[in-house]
Amino acid sequence: MLQHLITQDEDLRMVPTDRDRLAGAVGEIREDLRMLPPGTDDARRRVLARWAGIGLVSLGDYHDARAFLRQALDLATASGNTRAVIATELNLGDAYRYAGEAETADVLYRKALDTARSRHPELVDFALQHFGKHLMERGDLVPARAHLREAWRLRIAKGDTGLIESTQAALDRVELLIGQAGAGKAAADR
Repeated sequence: MLQHLITQDEDLRMVPTDRDRLAGAVGEIREDLRMLPPGTDDARRRVLARWAGIGLVSLGDYHDARAFLRQALDLATASGNTRAVIATELNLGDAYRYAGEAETADVLYRKALDTARSRHPELVDFALQHFGKHLMERGDLVPARAHLREAWRLRIAKGDTGLIESTQAALDRVELLIGQAGAGKAAADR
């Protein structure tokens, strides 16, 4: 829905490719959501709320993003759609992580990963990727690398080049950070 308007920065966080166009698109989604007639399928409401939240995360409006993503999560939970619950928990985790609320993000990522492992193994690589990037940002580099390596292996098995490249970029980043940490420790030991 908004994928073409969102990319990743050097820290592997979602950012707009064109801020004005993304803001306009999110505004349209919010308006579509507001104008849904009573009795509209909750799945449509959930999808719109989730994409509004993702767009707002990319724009840096974490407060409003969390509100939309919480709405999408509530709708997914009420419908029993565990695939949507996992996806939305990951997005909500990102909203909290980007806002600097690591503990809440951690809970959401762990829950999504646990549910993916037990109910939807086809989503485990996504949960590992989000959780691995979270751990990397917290400075937990060895567990981050382990999560990202597992995601990479699963994505190799899937054969999706775009997903493999995304995970490879995260692995490259964590390896760079591990190398920098090692060099800093060696310099401090001298």
